[in-house]
Amino acid sequence: MTINSTLQQWMQGKLFWTAFILLGVSMEGVALFYQYVLDEPPCILCIHFRLLFAVIIIIALKMLWLRSYKFSRIVASLSLLAVSGVMAERSYQLLGTERRFILGECSMDLGFPAWLAVDKWVPWLFQPLTSCGYTPEIVFGITMAEALSVFSIIMVLFTAWMLFASLKSTNY
Repeated sequence: MTINSTLQQWMQGKLFWTAFILLGVSMEGVALFYQYVLDEPPCILCIHFRLLFAVIIIIALKMLWLRSYKFSRIVASLSLLAVSGVMAERSYQLLGTERRFILGECSMDLGFPAWLAVDKWVPWLFQPLTSCGYTPEIVFGITMAEALSVFSIIMVLFTAWMLFASLKSTNY
């Protein structure tokens, strides 16, 4: 059994997609812990990450029911690869703002149309409260921006592998 066929089998199981749900919920929990317990208000880029993790949760929830279909696995892999790509771009922006190698404007506006006012619908989770500039230290001197950058790169690589395995799958 090859490593690709092992991943193909995993992607057809409930545990695989449940792990993505737990990943998303855990990351949302960490964000809320930093906001409400450690009193670290979220910036616009932090809120973008929260939204991206919410999308991961939604994709994984759908895949709990659609995981046995090859087409669904391909669409989910493509979707997760896109989400991971956006995460990588946002983490680069966050790290660049923190390290000052990207000088940009970080407003308090999510940049979404009025009909997608998630900051008004769920303000306790999606409302930016500060401008970008620094991120808190997580552990051993590693900042949240650094950790999210590494996490995003790992997600891009893993979801690309998922897509490759889905395309190579012989069962439909």
